[in-house]
Amino acid sequence: MSLPKPQITSLSKTSLHSWNTILASYFKNKRFYDALQLFKRMLTEQNLVDSFNLVFAVKACFRLSLFQRARLFHSLAIKLRLERDMYVAPALMNVYSELGSLHEARKVFEEIPQKNSVIWGVMMKGYLKFSKEFEVFELFSGMRDHGCELDPFVVEVLIQACGNVCAGKGGETFHGLCIKKNFIESNIFLQTSLVDMYMQCGFLDFALKLFEDISHRDVVLWSTIIAGFARNGGALESISMFRQMLANLVTPNSVTFASIVLACSSLGSLKQGRSVHGHMIRNGVELDVKNYTSFIDMYAKCGCVAAAYRVFRQMPEKNVFSWSAMINGFGMHGLSGEALKIFEEMRSLNQLPNSVTFVSVLSACSHSGRIEEGWSHFKSMSRDYGITPVEEHYACMVDLLGRAGKIDEALSFINNMPMEPGASSWGALLSACRIHKRVELAEEVAKKLLPLETDQSGVYVMLSNIYAEVGMWEMVKKTRVKMFEKGLRKNVGFTSVEVKKKLYLFSSKDRFSYKNTQIESLWNSLEKRMGELGYVPDLRFVLHDVDDEVKQEVLYGHSEKLAIVFGLLNSGEGMPIRITKNIRVCVDCHTASKFISLITRRKIIMRDVKRFHHVQDGVCSCGDFW
Repeated sequence: MSLPKPQITSLSKTSLHSWNTILASYFKNKRFYDALQLFKRMLTEQNLVDSFNLVFAVKACFRLSLFQRARLFHSLAIKLRLERDMYVAPALMNVYSELGSLHEARKVFEEIPQKNSVIWGVMMKGYLKFSKEFEVFELFSGMRDHGCELDPFVVEVLIQACGNVCAGKGGETFHGLCIKKNFIESNIFLQTSLVDMYMQCGFLDFALKLFEDISHRDVVLWSTIIAGFARNGGALESISMFRQMLANLVTPNSVTFASIVLACSSLGSLKQGRSVHGHMIRNGVELDVKNYTSFIDMYAKCGCVAAAYRVFRQMPEKNVFSWSAMINGFGMHGLSGEALKIFEEMRSLNQLPNSVTFVSVLSACSHSGRIEEGWSHFKSMSRDYGITPVEEHYACMVDLLGRAGKIDEALSFINNMPMEPGASSWGALLSACRIHKRVELAEEVAKKLLPLETDQSGVYVMLSNIYAEVGMWEMVKKTRVKMFEKGLRKNVGFTSVEVKKKLYLFSSKDRFSYKNTQIESLWNSLEKRMGELGYVPDLRFVLHDVDDEVKQEVLYGHSEKLAIVFGLLNSGEGMPIRITKNIRVCVDCHTASKFISLITRRKIIMRDVKRFHHVQDGVCSCGDFW
């Protein structure tokens, strides 16, 4: 409905009901400014104000972000004794909450003697907006004490609060209540909140089962399940859901695209990421600064930092997160010089860096061993920008010092931190102990790290590997027994390679599956030529107490080598091979990749949990500093 602006000559000749109808139509058609102008005339000329039109005036203030005008209407409500009205009060509470004044919203709430479920629900929603989940639960307790019945809106807020604090058991309880009270049927908002809550709490199977049981799935619900998988390490499932969504002719929105780009980033799937980018361009999806930034991150994490840089330069406007993403992209590829140039350009344009920016800058320094520059930027944070370093910044500095071999300086740095060192800082020092074979210090660091680390198996595995690399096999055995006694299991290492828009996964356990295949045949050929060029398998990185012949066979079956050989067999001549490892790349595999690139004249791009390695003509971009 498109309403012309009425030629109002005399309000008195038209009934209040008629003018309220026009006012409501203005609001419905998002003509909020016209709605306020009409309300103003109704007020000044004939004082035609009631709770109905006052609610629309207050809601229009919210839509136009007119905080002071909303306060004036609050004063008007008090004057007309409408501030406790069952429709006006929630509108006032909502506009205050949405425009940033939770205190004012609470004052309105407290003035209402008889609160219904809507009043309670709006106040809970206000606290939820400010991430005050425990206040939400306190209000729920108060609501029960007042004998007020729950409704679907209140339960939806409570379920969202449970999701935000990962209170899965509480969320399940509210889910059961919804079933008991028959709230869920046909309530897409409540259904979506439940799916999101289960995803946030890590109950992916529950979320998927609930999603599959919902007959009508809108774009918000699809986006929720896609985002949930992407956030929880289920990138393949996220992409699969996205394809199902398109097959069901549901048009994606900006949240969907942001989530699927995140999934592509996690997998290192450049072709999938390019496909999503192309889909958005072909379908005329308007890219905002958030979309552009997600593509910078995706291209960088998929090994194509040049494409990330092109997107960065194409952006019509950039925010601090865009600059930070580009700095981080260059840094993870070992291009610290380019990363620091972007940082200087950012500062020259008076774009203030934030805490995230400095994490990216310090990481870039760490990946390239720029100790002096790292110290300079670390000190600059508080001195020049008033940014107080947090645990993540300190961990970057520990990593920088540790990689460079300044282990004792790194330990002193940790001991003098203004806050209690966390898992990130101790973890960085433990990694440095492995690189530089500081066994005794590693044992002490592990004791500090175990109580802090959620993934304790990673600490035991790292310590076991440190023992193995120096031949302390009895300690390897004791450490692994301790892991077993605690019910911990080592995460399986795997490598993925993308060929012709399909992603193939390899693990070291697969090596027996490729006996007498093209993969084994090509590897044997490469191995012979590598040996002629001087390659000697580094048996130190077989972390088992077996003879050298078996160690050599184990090394040849590492997932990185299997993925590279598979990529060589199945990709076009001269095409780069892109592989992604879910843990740190093995040192021997890193060495082997340099020989393979020299023999085959192929570029090999390897991504692990720490950084990228661009290997070409026998040389790696990391300069063997990693």
